[in-house]
Amino acid sequence: MDATNLVLIVAPDRGFRRSLEFALEAEGFMVDSHASVSTAVESPRAPVAVCSVVDEDALRDWAPEPLTLDRLAKPVILLVDRSLPITEQAGVTILMKPLLGGVLTDSVHALVATAPN
Repeated sequence: MDATNLVLIVAPDRGFRRSLEFALEAEGFMVDSHASVSTAVESPRAPVAVCSVVDEDALRDWAPEPLTLDRLAKPVILLVDRSLPITEQAGVTILMKPLLGGVLTDSVHALVATAPN
């Protein structure tokens, strides 16, 4: 599997998760998609992911968010639609929902382009 092409997606809402999958697959990325953080971090594909895209709703019923994000493939794109008490963390990009235009795919491409080989 090409580690420069796999994106880990975590979003509890099935419809939203499918739209994220579609957008990234249309740009040529492979996806490993999960409804919860626990299944995402346990996925055998997670260690080779180039980045993670995480909906804020996936963090609600999980450990404190900094610990959660540390367990996911870096860098992380966190999708939020309201103000959260987010602690600044290295490797975390915050995008506001709704995701208009190509903001998500542009962000993933930018992260992939700057990732160390």
